[in-house]
Amino acid sequence: MKKAFLTGLLIFTMIFTTVGQEGFAAKAGFNNVSISVDTDGFFDASDSELGFFIGGGYNFEASDEFDIEPSLLFSFVDDLTSLYIPIMAKYKISEQFNIQAGPQINYLLEDLPDGEFGLDLAFGGGFQIDSNWFVEARYGIQISRGGDFGDVVDINTLTIGGGYRFN
Repeated sequence: MKKAFLTGLLIFTMIFTTVGQEGFAAKAGFNNVSISVDTDGFFDASDSELGFFIGGGYNFEASDEFDIEPSLLFSFVDDLTSLYIPIMAKYKISEQFNIQAGPQINYLLEDLPDGEFGLDLAFGGGFQIDSNWFVEARYGIQISRGGDFGDVVDINTLTIGGGYRFN
């Protein structure tokens, strides 16, 4: 199952990066992954780890005020390597500023018995420096995680980074 998923992901990435280069963006930055464990109705343990992410996205202009941007981001922290697929709706406050919100699928790339897939609600903002360069920050709150693992673990993520959009 894992090999099929990673093969599909590789094909998706190759297609994603070759279609319509005008909206493709390369992204990288820092992230902070917070993990909370709740075994008996009370949070028993909590930890936060710093790391980095790298990936890309494609910006679709829905209207003058709204954009939709799906992305594929790999997150690397000491004990938890993950794949994030945010699908952000962006509302343009001005030519340079936008606010973002949307679902974010995450997949833990570690060897875990259950609960690899999760769904987050992500929100944040972005600033367009010029026609190519941008910065953005986003916070993802876990709303569900599959399997028994999801019943006791909450994983939330803060990402701060930038990127270059190929026009």
